[in-house]
Amino acid sequence: MKIIPLQPHYQYRLWGGDRLKRFGFRFNDVSIGEAWTASALPQGSSIVSAGPYAGTPLGELYDTHRELFGIDASVFPLLIKWIDPNDDLSIQVHPDDELAQSLEQQPYGKNECWYILEAPKDGEIIYGHTFESKEALQQALESGDVMTGLIRRPVSQGDFLYVPAGTVHALTKDVSVLEIQQSSDTTYRLYDYGRTELATGEMRDLHVNQGTSAAFAPHLDYSEPVLQLDHFRTRLTRNPYFFVEKWTIEREESVSTDTFRLLSVIEGILEIDGSSFGMGATLLLPANQSFHLSGTAVCLVTGVSSPTKQKARIGIDLGGTNTRIAVVSTDGRVEKQYKLKTQPDLELATLLNQIALAVERFGLEYDLTHVGIVAPGPLDLKRGAFLTPPNLPNWHHQAIVEPLRTLLRLPVTLENDANAAALAEAKFGAGRHVDSVFYVTVSTGIGGGFVHKQNLISGAHGSAGEVGNMIIRKDGPTHPTLNVGALETHASGTALQKRAQHKGMTDSMTLLSDETERNTFVDDLATGLANIIHTVDPDVIVLGGGVTASAPLYWNQLQDAVAMRVYPHLRGATPLVLQQLYGDAGVIGAAFLA
Repeated sequence: MKIIPLQPHYQYRLWGGDRLKRFGFRFNDVSIGEAWTASALPQGSSIVSAGPYAGTPLGELYDTHRELFGIDASVFPLLIKWIDPNDDLSIQVHPDDELAQSLEQQPYGKNECWYILEAPKDGEIIYGHTFESKEALQQALESGDVMTGLIRRPVSQGDFLYVPAGTVHALTKDVSVLEIQQSSDTTYRLYDYGRTELATGEMRDLHVNQGTSAAFAPHLDYSEPVLQLDHFRTRLTRNPYFFVEKWTIEREESVSTDTFRLLSVIEGILEIDGSSFGMGATLLLPANQSFHLSGTAVCLVTGVSSPTKQKARIGIDLGGTNTRIAVVSTDGRVEKQYKLKTQPDLELATLLNQIALAVERFGLEYDLTHVGIVAPGPLDLKRGAFLTPPNLPNWHHQAIVEPLRTLLRLPVTLENDANAAALAEAKFGAGRHVDSVFYVTVSTGIGGGFVHKQNLISGAHGSAGEVGNMIIRKDGPTHPTLNVGALETHASGTALQKRAQHKGMTDSMTLLSDETERNTFVDDLATGLANIIHTVDPDVIVLGGGVTASAPLYWNQLQDAVAMRVYPHLRGATPLVLQQLYGDAGVIGAAFLA
């Protein structure tokens, strides 16, 4: 028998019950909250249940038969739990490897992930917080006000979340999960609703100081796109510690392993090498083996990530509201990212330190070669500093490139956000097949960028493409930094929203449903686009930004209006196309700045 089935270890929990039985588990105790189906921890080891190694604890099997695993970690690195909360879990956070080794003398921190097995109709979990600093978080914990600043995220069956060490989090009542994590049970409990242990009548310990030290503050919100590997395998995460794949078995499949895999059946019946396993089963598939799978089943499969680092770039999109720090592959794909509130009312150093933390985490997995950062203009690109961006008022004239380069010890380049989006669309998006691309973003403001033969044209003072300040009328609202009659003051999302509010409408889309207002918007935007065509004569104009979500309302009319405003021989020669990279254009372009 090549496969090695594992017998779970059941853990009592204050918030447990007996509902894990509906996932195929069998036990007699009450208040069982967790089934550890793959564990080498001494306080709850899984046991081989059949075959030549029957009766052997997983940790002992790893120590004595390393050839089954194909890795050389000093201790077995992974842990799988099935968790069924009969009540809300405590608010908690886990340390990373460095902190676990220094504070707990443990080899691993606790990066983990959840696959949602069941959730009520209005199910939610706690994932992150809104406190702007570690000091604010600790003060809220000590005063008992932490619940007011926690972020609740809706979840439903089949959702998947990666929970990096440092993320303040909690499962809630009736949200059942399969948890895959590093082999660690180190948890810093921050808040516990004042509950007491039934056996002692005493409240459980809290770990406010350690937890505050471990926590992201401000919160870093992690996301990673799902990747379809083939017709039956989907990768849910790949991080420095483990990968997780979802296998949907509907016909006969053959798989091979290089290093070991842990396979958990979460739906149906799996047939593997002539044996049947139902929901709740966890199997060890040894290294360097081939297996034949059939039946009808859904499985989660995990193993350790390859130690080989892929080359990648970092793109940072610093907006007035949010900042994104993304890993971008050499072929222009966003691999994963952290997002945080920009909070321009705080010191710039607060943001830079969080950026450095995120980049440091990504550096554990990738060979990072360059960091590009984009921000709202105007910017001093030669000095690597802000000038007077309207939505970053407290950071005017502050340098950002040199402080970030010092923190990251990597090359850092600064550019206008619209220019970076233009570069991304020219290299990887709607303009990748032509030489000359002008990108216009119609969003909170209006910006632009010009790319010729995949080279960004920034201008002598870094202001090329700043079409938002182009004068299209003699009249218009006043603005602190823009001309009267500027395109941005008439056709941006902000301008539309102000007009909508003045007319008692809810949003800009409703405004553009009004024929008179739509005509005004189209006339203004078309005038700006015609000016661009006459000035630089691009192969294509790519339109992006939030206002393009309403494009079906005005697109054909806009094309006609532009055609009426250009020389006859140019009519139809410069197509207007919608962006293809959408919200990723800024970080992708940032990553590829020279």
